[in-house]
Amino acid sequence: MTLSGPATSTVPGADPRERSASGPAGGPPPGRAPRRRRSTGFERAMRLVWVLALLALVGYPIAQVFGQSFVADDGGLTLSNYALLGTEPLLLEAIRNSLWIACGTVLGSLLIGLPLAWFTVRTDMPMRRFFRGSAVLTFAAPSFIAALGWVLLLGPRNGVLNTTLMSIFGLEESPFDIFTPWGIIFVLSLFLYPLVFLPVSAALEGIDPALEQAAASLGASRWRVLRTVTFPVIAPALIAGSILVFVSSAIIFGPVAILGAPTGFQTIPTVLLSLMQFPPRIEVAAVISVPILVIIAALLLIQRKLVGGRKFTVIGGKPGRQDVTHLGAGRYPAVAFCVAVVVLSLVMPFGMLLVTSFRKALGRPLGWDNFTLTGNYEEVFGRPLIAAAMGNSFALAIGGTLLALAVALLASWLVHRTKARSNAVIVGAMAAPLAFPGAVLGIGLIIAYAAQPFGLGGTLTILLIAYTGSALPLTFAYVHAGMGQIGAEVEEASRSLGASWARTWRRITVPLLRPSLLAAGLLNFVLLFRELEMSVFLYTGANPTVATVLYNLASESLYQRVGALSVVILLINIVVTVVAMRLLDRKPGESPRRSRRSPSVALNTPPEEAA
Repeated sequence: MTLSGPATSTVPGADPRERSASGPAGGPPPGRAPRRRRSTGFERAMRLVWVLALLALVGYPIAQVFGQSFVADDGGLTLSNYALLGTEPLLLEAIRNSLWIACGTVLGSLLIGLPLAWFTVRTDMPMRRFFRGSAVLTFAAPSFIAALGWVLLLGPRNGVLNTTLMSIFGLEESPFDIFTPWGIIFVLSLFLYPLVFLPVSAALEGIDPALEQAAASLGASRWRVLRTVTFPVIAPALIAGSILVFVSSAIIFGPVAILGAPTGFQTIPTVLLSLMQFPPRIEVAAVISVPILVIIAALLLIQRKLVGGRKFTVIGGKPGRQDVTHLGAGRYPAVAFCVAVVVLSLVMPFGMLLVTSFRKALGRPLGWDNFTLTGNYEEVFGRPLIAAAMGNSFALAIGGTLLALAVALLASWLVHRTKARSNAVIVGAMAAPLAFPGAVLGIGLIIAYAAQPFGLGGTLTILLIAYTGSALPLTFAYVHAGMGQIGAEVEEASRSLGASWARTWRRITVPLLRPSLLAAGLLNFVLLFRELEMSVFLYTGANPTVATVLYNLASESLYQRVGALSVVILLINIVVTVVAMRLLDRKPGESPRRSRRSPSVALNTPPEEAA
């Protein structure tokens, strides 16, 4: 609905000479720049509220990390702390290990994500929609839980696959060992490849087919078309996805802590956690955190420059139908490859956890005498600690989601409904938490709020602050996109009829934003409910979550209980993710049965393109 039209009306009582001196349609006189509308007191108050909220959630903790890195033992200022980066052997080894894991994971993700994107978008391979949906569901599967599943499969002592192969082939030693850097890269590649797959598949779908058809009509071979036309168009998305994989794998905590602990293999996040143990070396942790922030910020700026606007300009008129590669007999290897990805990333690790949740003992072979239907689940939920952790996780996930929605709504309103020059800063500021690893943000929160005068150490409040700050980028992406699709005229019409600002938002703005709010809220709930990195840094025993309990159970090798609790977490996450995908699949006012968009495309739409 559009209420605006040509500006032909005049204000009663206005001087006709003033009207005649103005430009066309009542605009400013020729040669005079339009006067910027001054902000109202309400707008300035809302902007101040947003600034204070972002400072409390992210700005102040990160500033404390930078400040602490310059604090000497006697409380004075010094630069000598940074000399530790070149003299501490443990730190140097952790940096090398992080770079090694990151590079290996990028390569593994490319080997999985690129062929999968090509098969599902540009070929006639069957079950394409299923494989794309499986890649999206990978986000519902926490990688640290998957690492636990692979420990049960490829552990050198009691791994099911290892023991099976040893008995079949009469081997004296286990053929595989998951507790190696290669094992870490293997697991991370299986769960980070969607960061390559989703943008590349979207870029492949967005190519104007006229370009490829024109090249083919001029005699170019299929390989030359791919090399000179297709690949240059998808290259920005490919590079951006690789950067995200590099950043994510370099700073990830859970899988590295689980798979590297038995052999003492440490990366930057695990070293940061060890530095925060008693007695804590906060200044050293801060010194390590600062270069991480600088490197990640630089990589994300490169990624934003490459595909931030997703404006891949191509020549063409009406969109045509893209050419589909007919695989013929090659469809069978293609399907086998895609099935292998689904089996390795979802079926095997989580299926193993499901089987383990019904076993009485790990050391005994599978069979009815080693089967219990509810024993491990009763053991898990009969423990007060786990019941309290489950309640804490639900409360924190819901609370963090609601607070992030409130801040994102305010930020989106400021961007779309006000005209201040500082609005351009809001978009970048809301995405800033992407540059802060959970470990670094957790350390910043400890420095900022754990001690007096706040005294929030070991409380659920400090976890709530952490969860809210980490949820801001995703929440703002969808709320910002939804707000951009709502014309300001509908709100202005409501206000002109006498409705208050609060009633206009309650009756008009929020209902129109409901699909974006629900989708962002559900996805955030999934991510926050299983959040581990910040939780393990802020956990003191008095504020347990399901992720920290699961991590502690794995550290104690109580894998039957690990399996039972993992199954419960996965079921909750999968149900919520499927609901969120259906909501993202729908357009406002559209019936669920009429929605036909691929969920992977919806999840991959960046804020800049959606807006």
